[in-house]
Parts: sequence; structure tokens; C-alpha cells
Amino acid sequence: MDNNEERELKKFVDKIMNESVLESPSSNFTDHIMSQITEPTLNDATQYKPLIPKSVLIVLFSGLVGMIWYLATDNSLVNESWFGNGQIELFFERILDWPQMLSPSKTTVYAVLFFGLLFLIQIPWLKRYFDNTWMLR
Repeated sequence: MDNNEERELKKFVDKIMNESVLESPSSNFTDHIMSQITEPTLNDATQYKPLIPKSVLIVLFSGLVGMIWYLATDNSLVNESWFGNGQIELFFERILDWPQMLSPSKTTVYAVLFFGLLFLIQIPWLKRYFDNTWMLR
């Protein structure tokens, strides 16, 4: 009985295929399809979002300006006016001599050198990783 149903189904499909007319697409079918393919679609994933928000940048900038202002106006070492007497050299001496006032321990120096070395090793390693990941070579 399966063979009989298959034959009937095959005859029915053949009859419908013979009766149908072969349709051709319109003349601008290709242009219409290509225009739909090449139109870029923007989504939320491609929008630019900065890594550091503006509020954090403003706080950092104001802190830097505040530190520079403090160094420029702190007259605790010298009682004379810098700008009134033309003694601007005192300002630059204080700014340039601050490393001599610090006395870091050997452990701190070794830690800074060690992390600096690790940072310098990390840069080529990450570059190679991203080149292989995104096939930029």
C-alpha cells in the first residue's frame, strides 16, 4: 500500500509541476536584493562608550591642578615672596628636588623594578595573543 500512495503522490506532484508556469524575477530583482544586503545596520553594540567616564577624568584633572597649585603656593620653606622678588628659581628647586626628599626602602625599589619588568614582558605577550586571536598578521 505504501508503493501505491507513493505513486499517487508522485503523479500528483508531476501534474502540478507541469501545470505551473515558470516565473521569472523582475528586471530590478538583483539591485533590490543587493541594496538590502549592503545597507549597514547600526546597533547598540557598535556605539562608542569611553573606558573612563567624564566625571572621573574631571576629578583626576582637578586633583592634578590642585597638587600643582599646592606646590606653587606652599611657602613653608621660604618666607619670601617668589614672584614679588623675582625668585622663581625656588619654585623649580622645590619641584625638581622632591625625589631627593624621599628615601624608599630596598624592598620598594625591588618591587617597582620587578613590576616594571613584568609590565615590559606583558606588552609583547599581549600583542602576540591579540594578533593570533584577531588574525592581524
